[in-house]
Amino acid sequence: MLKQYDHREKAIIIATFLLYCSFVILDNTSYGASFMLGLAIFVIGISNLHFKFTPYLLFTLQFCLYCYATTFWALNGRMTITMGNTILQTIIVMSVFYTAFSPMKDNINTLIKIIMFAGYTVVVYTYFFYGFGSILSLSSDSSRIGNTYNNVNVIGMLAALTVIIHFYLHLFEKKRKDIFFVIPAIIIVGATESRKAIFMVVVGVFLLFFFKARLGPRHNMLPIIKFLAAGVVIAILVESLAHTGLFSGASERVQGLIASITGEGEVDSSTSLREYYRQVGWDQFLKTPVAGIGINNSSVLLSMVGSDHITYLHCNYAELAACGGLLGLISYYSIHVYLMVNELKYIKIDKSAIFFVIWLFLMLTTDWGAVSYYTKRNYFSLMVFFLHVQQMRQRHPHIR
Repeated sequence: MLKQYDHREKAIIIATFLLYCSFVILDNTSYGASFMLGLAIFVIGISNLHFKFTPYLLFTLQFCLYCYATTFWALNGRMTITMGNTILQTIIVMSVFYTAFSPMKDNINTLIKIIMFAGYTVVVYTYFFYGFGSILSLSSDSSRIGNTYNNVNVIGMLAALTVIIHFYLHLFEKKRKDIFFVIPAIIIVGATESRKAIFMVVVGVFLLFFFKARLGPRHNMLPIIKFLAAGVVIAILVESLAHTGLFSGASERVQGLIASITGEGEVDSSTSLREYYRQVGWDQFLKTPVAGIGINNSSVLLSMVGSDHITYLHCNYAELAACGGLLGLISYYSIHVYLMVNELKYIKIDKSAIFFVIWLFLMLTTDWGAVSYYTKRNYFSLMVFFLHVQQMRQRHPHIR
C-alpha cells in the first residue's frame, strides 16, 4: 500500500492511521483531542497544503454554524456552544487531512485500507484489553464486554465496518488470501452484542455479494448461483451460531429487537428504553418542529420529563428532530442526500461506487439506533465520501 508514495506521503498515511485508531482507543481519554490536533499540526508541518473551500467544508460547516445558531433559543446555550466547538474542531482537523489526501494517487483505496487496518488494530487491542479467553466466554454466556475504554457499540460497529471493507476488497479488487482475518473481528462483534454491528455485517456482506452477482454477464447464471449459494451459507452460519451458545447474548438482543418491530415475543429492557428515548424526542419535535430546543440539549429534555437516565436519545433522527427541529434534520442530512445522489450516478460504471452506496446506506440505517452527528469517525467517513465523489468526477468527466 505504501510503495507508490514518497516519504512525506507515507508519513501522512501513518498519521492518518494513528488518527483513526485514536477515535476509538483514545476517545474517552483527556488527551484524545490533543492527540488529534497534534497529528493535524504534524501533517501541516510536513506538507505544502493549499486550502480551498471544498464541498466537504461547505456542507459540514453549514451544519456546524446551524448548531451555533441554536444557542439563541437553546434550553442550555452552554451545552450547545460546547457541541459546536467540538464539531468545528473536528471539521478543521478533517479538512487538513482532506487537503493532504486530495492530490495523492489512489487516495480512496488507501483511505479504505487505513480504516480496515485501523479496525483490525482496535480488534487486537480489544483482545489484549479484555483478554482472549474473556472475549470467548462473554460471547457464549449471554454477557457482553463492558463500556471500559469505549462504548461497546462503537467497538462493534468499527469491527463490522472492517469486515465489510475486507469482503469488498476480496470480492471487487482481488481475491485476498487473508480473508480469514475477519473471524476475530466477527467474534468481537458477537462479544459487544451490538445489534447495529450485527446488522451491518449481515446486510453489508449480503449487499456486496448481491452487487457482485449483478456485475456478471446478463446471460451467465454462475454469478447469480454464487450469490444465492453465499446467501444460503450466511443464513446457515447465522442460524448455527445462534444454537451453539457462541453469540447467544447477541442472538437474544436481536430477538428482542425483532419482537419490538413485529409485536410478537418478549421485548428486552434495552430495546424498550431506546423506544422511550425516541418517543420523547419525537414528542418534543411536535412541540418545536421548526428549530428544536438547541443542539446537544437532549439530556436537558430527559431531565424535564423525569427520566431516570440523563443521556442522549440513542437515535440520530430523533436527537436532531428534538434538538434542531426540521431545520436541523435538513441541515445535517442534506450532506447525505448530496453524497447519495452523486454516488448513484456512478454505481453502474464504477465498482467503488457500489461500496460507497452500501456504506452510506448502512450509515443512514444505523443512525436509527445511534447518535452520530458529532462523532469524529463520522466526519472522517464523510471526508472519504467527498474525496470519492471528487475522484469519480475526475475519472468520469462525461457524467454530471
